[in-house]
Order: sequence, then structure tokens, then C-alpha cells
Amino acid sequence: MNEARLVDLHLHSTASDGKLSPAEVVRYAADAGLSGLSLTDHDTTAGLDEAEAEASRLGLRFMPGTELSATEPGRGVHLLAFGFDRFDGNLQTFLDRYDVDRRRRAEKMVDLLRGLGLGIEYAEVEAQTGAAAPTRAHVARALVAGEHVKGEREVFERYLSRGCPAFVEKREVSPAEVFEVVHGAGGVVLLAHPGKTFGSDDVRRWAREGLDGVEVFHPANSATVRSQMDSVAEELGLLRTGGSDWHGPGTRRATLGFEPVPERWFDEIARRAAFFSAAA
Repeated sequence: MNEARLVDLHLHSTASDGKLSPAEVVRYAADAGLSGLSLTDHDTTAGLDEAEAEASRLGLRFMPGTELSATEPGRGVHLLAFGFDRFDGNLQTFLDRYDVDRRRRAEKMVDLLRGLGLGIEYAEVEAQTGAAAPTRAHVARALVAGEHVKGEREVFERYLSRGCPAFVEKREVSPAEVFEVVHGAGGVVLLAHPGKTFGSDDVRRWAREGLDGVEVFHPANSATVRSQMDSVAEELGLLRTGGSDWHGPGTRRATLGFEPVPERWFDEIARRAAFFSAAA
């Protein structure tokens, strides 16, 4: 496969906390000259049908994906799932529980923010979400839109990051539980944006539990982290992935297609994902 052909396997749309519809994200990918992409909205598969249809229309390769939230004591773990059967009953039941918890969490954040003197109402958050389940990003946007704060960065630095007064933990979901559900739906699971949070020992431990790979290319990964993740993937025979983690124009992440993710990584994930390879 030609190494010059690039993909972006970490993208978000209005199905979670992105700024553009799934079809618009795909059109941006086409305009960026990519050969393929995956839509990886948080804890949902709601945008996949629309994105896949647009990718087919434009002649782009498409990998079904989602970014699933897991927890360990004192930290969250984000896991990218690819190549699964999006209609699998156990997977959809699992995702439904995320939806319920995201609404609980957002309501609690609003209560805490009001207790801190910010006059936000939950309806302001709902106005930002559309049909999607609320995220911290939606709460931040609601605060900015209501002129309760000056910018989203301030919201996260002062209120919504871990350790801040309006931060609310997600429900407890172990990485191993994510591995089991996604594998049961014929997909694979890769660790998202290790950045400064996770190291090679974490990857080795999770690989023993069922982790299939790591995100090597990501804006939060330093050159050192990229080298470490590439080395541990080689050592353990793990899959590699990468992407921009783009949420739309004007958001804080790098531009779509910014990371040089080779198309062969798409192919390797596709071959390893039981459902996707069988459907191809």
C-alpha cells in the first residue's frame, strides 16, 4: 500500500461533542486529501450510518469506530474501538448505559456550578447537545454561550477538569469490560492518546487483559511518547493507530488529517477486526 496515502482514525462529530455533522466531517476528510477515516464519537455509534454513506458517496474508505470511556482509580482511560458490528445487541446495551450516565453527570455538574455562583440552567446544556448525550465540552459551551465565563479554556481550568470543584466522575467501567464487549461485537480496542498519562507498563498490563493496540500519532503525544508506543507495539505485536482528535473548525485540536497516519494501519486494523474483515 502506498505510504503517501493517509487516513485519520480519530474524529468527532455532532453525534457527540464535535461541531460538524458526521457527513460534514467526511467531506472535510475528502477535502484534506485523505483516503480513509473513522468517526470515533464518544460512547456512541449514532453518527456512523450517516458518515459511512457520505464516505461511500465520495469514494473514501470508512472504518466504524467509537471512543469509549473506562476508569481506573483516580484517572479516566479512553479506548478507541474499531471494526465492530454496530448493531450488536450487547454493544448497544452497553452504550445505552453510557448515555444515561452522561446525562446524570451533566446534571450534577450544572448543580455544582450553580452552587459556585454560576447561573447556568441544564436547558442551556441541552441547547448545545442537540440529539447527542452531553459531555463536559457541551457544559463548557453552554457556560460561554450564556456569558457565564469568557472561554472554554477557563471552564476546564477552573471548574471541569479532574480535581476542580465541578468535576464529576463517570460511572466505573474497567478497561477489561470494554475489551470484552467490543471483542464480542467483532471489533478491536486500542488505547487513545497515551500522552503524558499512560506508559509502556500500562499498555503491557492492558494487553494481557485484551488490549489490541495503541494510538501512536496524536497531537498530545510527544516525540518520546510516540517512540515508546511504537516500540511497545512492536514488542507485543499490537496494532497502531493515529488521528487528529478533531472536533471541528475553531476547536483546540489540530486540523483534520494533521497526523501522518499511513493507510496500512487502517488495513492492519481491518484485518484484525473479526466483524469488519468478514463483512469486507
